[in-house]
Parts: sequence; structure tokens; C-alpha cells
Amino acid sequence: MTIDLTQKASTAPRLSKSRFIAGWQCPLRLWYAVHHPELAPPPDDRQQAIFDRGHKIGELAQQRYLGGRLVAADFRHIEAAIDETNALMAKPEVPVLYEPAILHRNVLTRVDILARFASGWDIIEVKSSTRAKEVFRVDLAVQYWILRGAGVPIDRAGLLLLNRDYVYPGGEYDLQSLFRFEELTEQCQARQGWVEEQVERFQAIVAGASPPAIEPGEQCTTPYTCPFTSHCWRDREQAANPITLLPNLASSRVASLREKGIEAIEDLPPDYRLTDVQQRVRQATLSGLSWQSSGLKAALEKVSWPLFYLDFEAAMMALPPYAGMRPYDPVPFQYSCHIQRRPYGSLEHQEFLATEDGDPRTLLAESLLDTLGDSGSIIVYSGYEQATINRLAQALPDQAGRLRALIPRLVDLLAIVRNHYYHPDFRGSFSIKKVLPALVEGMDYLDMEVADGEAAGRAWQQMLASEDTAEQERLAAALRAYCRQDSLAMYRLREALMELT
Repeated sequence: MTIDLTQKASTAPRLSKSRFIAGWQCPLRLWYAVHHPELAPPPDDRQQAIFDRGHKIGELAQQRYLGGRLVAADFRHIEAAIDETNALMAKPEVPVLYEPAILHRNVLTRVDILARFASGWDIIEVKSSTRAKEVFRVDLAVQYWILRGAGVPIDRAGLLLLNRDYVYPGGEYDLQSLFRFEELTEQCQARQGWVEEQVERFQAIVAGASPPAIEPGEQCTTPYTCPFTSHCWRDREQAANPITLLPNLASSRVASLREKGIEAIEDLPPDYRLTDVQQRVRQATLSGLSWQSSGLKAALEKVSWPLFYLDFEAAMMALPPYAGMRPYDPVPFQYSCHIQRRPYGSLEHQEFLATEDGDPRTLLAESLLDTLGDSGSIIVYSGYEQATINRLAQALPDQAGRLRALIPRLVDLLAIVRNHYYHPDFRGSFSIKKVLPALVEGMDYLDMEVADGEAAGRAWQQMLASEDTAEQERLAAALRAYCRQDSLAMYRLREALMELT
């Protein structure tokens, strides 16, 4: 078996599987990635966390296939990586290669895991997901094309995914159960003609001196957020009220409207079919006036005192950190609760934040039950709190009855807002971060160190991992401030809505 090394000296821009995926998403993204990568901003904290997660899961996956050899040469030394791959594949005593570099027709891949069997090699693409997304299938088909073209005999090709059915018992992970292999050999084979066509197309694009003419659209965010989006939009005159402000307007309908030259809500035909909520957004946007239903006051007053304004924060980790958990089970680590005992009464505040290593769920549940007592409406914003309480009840059988008794007391303020009120400054969103500043002057999430739920989860994990006391205290303070802002926001929002009735 020989790998195609004849194009190592090619001066044409080289494709890779990641560049292929970029071209599949948008040819313009591919062209910029090759010719002007400096236009892409550096990874933010969220993106870096995704990279770090993928790296950690990749290392665990390698341990599932023991006895392998890592091709260590990095992307700056591709020729050396190809030579090292060739040498290792020629040694029958090497059963597995990690990150081998294989080139065919100036298209490069680094296979996550390449496992040797008597009948050929298995291509194993490791993903930190629990399901085989379409983009993963395309990724694998490209690798199949490269390896087959390079003369590698392939037995199977598949995805190594996290197994949502795996329940972590504690201790070391059972790697055979933590992962599941989804074979996609036949699908890869069926796509080979298409891959060939796309390779030729993409090679022509990257060889071009000018970028392809591509209009922004759904591809800017699907399957990934394009790092060049802001550059593509920089000189475009954007509608003040774009049609994308209409909540849940299907991407196919957006594309159809744009094909007709309709970019703004103002340009929609009067009889264009919209849902009730979309119609409210349209009317409020055009008139500049808020919309309010006659049932707002009754919906807000359908509560039992005292009122508890509750917000949870949770970290969603790919690898289950505590016994009894599955991949991507959320770990609730914090809550904030503002309490109003009677109408027009003063506010009290209770909170919990897990600051020590170990499963926080039992302590959080005990504190929560003590705070919420046995009566009074629990005001939340969205169904997230109900889902969190249900998961706690499932995980903690000794407290399940009391936890489930909280569910009938929940009052979803988001549902009230969505059904009974809309302000033009919501800009098509019912997120509390959009709703709050429109109704409560001077209250927003700007300049907060932790300003969203994902950032809270990252900050909590960083706090637990840190050995710097000052950093731990800073992160704990930021987490408390953010969660407190969320529960206070619900109180202030309800008060503002009551004043409108």
C-alpha cells in the first residue's frame, strides 16, 4: 500500500477536509479561509471551550483503541506527517494510528483514528456529539474519498459518538460504553461521485484570484457560524427592520422572500401569511407602538402569595462528571431566588452556589426546598426551571416527592409576555435580555463579567479548577451577580408589566 505523495510539492492551494466543509457550507467562506484567513476573528471563550472539549474527548477515544501510535508532526509540518504516516502504516505491528496525515490530489486529511484489521483499515471520526449530524457524514465521506484515492484499503468508516445511554457509575469511564460506533461505510460509498465533483469545484474556487459572488443567507449560520459573516455584511445596506425579526420565520421562507427582493418587514405584502405572534411583531414594528392583550392583568394576577422569583444556572458537560449522570446531562450548581411575601412588600434574597468539588445536586436541592417552602407561586422565565427540578427529582429519590410538588406552583413569565405583550424594542425576541431593557430602564446585562448561561457554566468549571484564591473569589462574585440579576429581572419585569395594566 502506498500513499499518494506525488503532489507534496504542488503550489496550488491545498484543500483539507475542514476546508471542504467550509466550501460545502459556503464557497465564499472557503475562499476567505484560503486567501484571507486574517479576516476571521480569534476564537472567543465559547469557541475555545468547544475546541478544548473536542480535544479531551479525542484523547479518551484514543484510549479506546490501545496500542496505537500518534503521528506527532503538526499542521506546520505536513510533509513530515505524511512521511511518518507512510512509515507507520508499513509496519504490521502497529495496530492503530492517531492523527495520520493522508493526501490525495492535493486534498489532505488527518484521520482521528485509523485502525488496522486483516481485511483493511477502519476510518474512525471522533465527535463530541451524541448523534450523527449531516455535516459529520459529509466529513467522513471526504475522508473516505481521500483514503481510497490514496490506495488505502478500507474495511469500515464510521463515527465514534458519545453514548447518551451510558450512565456513569463513578470512577474511571468505561470507554467501550461511553462511546458508540455508528458505521456509515455504505453512505460514504454512495457519496463518492458527489465528493469528486465538489473537490473539483472547490479547487477551482481556491485557485481563483477573486472571491465568488455569494449573497449572505442561511449558510452564514448553518451548520456553523461563519467567522467571516461580519466582513461579508460590512458594505451591505441592511434593513432597519429585517424580515428575520419575525420570530420562527422558516429559513426557506426567508430565502424565498429575499429572492423576491423583500428584505424588510415594511415590504411584506399585506396578505402575507404570518402566525399570530409574527403578526403582532409586524404591527408593532410598523406602528412603533406596543401591543397588549386584554388578558395581561388577569394572567399576571393569577398567582398565590408569597412570590418566589427563581433562576437556576447549570453546566452542561459532554463527559458526565458525577455518578448517575449521562453525557450532556446538565449539572445545576446555582440558584438565586428573590422573595416577595405580600403585594408591595419588600424583597428578600436567598441563593446557593456550589464552590467545592463534588456533586452539588443534593446540597442545592436541600437549600432550594428550604427556601421555597410549601406554598406560594414560583415565578420563572421559560420551561428551564421546570426541567431542572424534574431532573433533580429523578436524580434524588429521597427528595423527589418534595421537588415534584414544586412543579404545580410554577408560573412562567415568558409565556405571559409572549401571549399578552409585545414592545417594538424586543426586536422579535422574547429573551429576557431583550425584554428587560425595553420595559425596565437602566437594567441590562451589559458590562457583566458573566452575562449568559453558557458563560456561567464555563465560569463555574473554571472556578472549581482554579488554584488561585483571588480568581476563585472573583468568579464566585461574578456568578452570584449574574444569577441575582436574572431573578431580580423577573421581579422588575412583572412589576413593570403590572404598571401597564
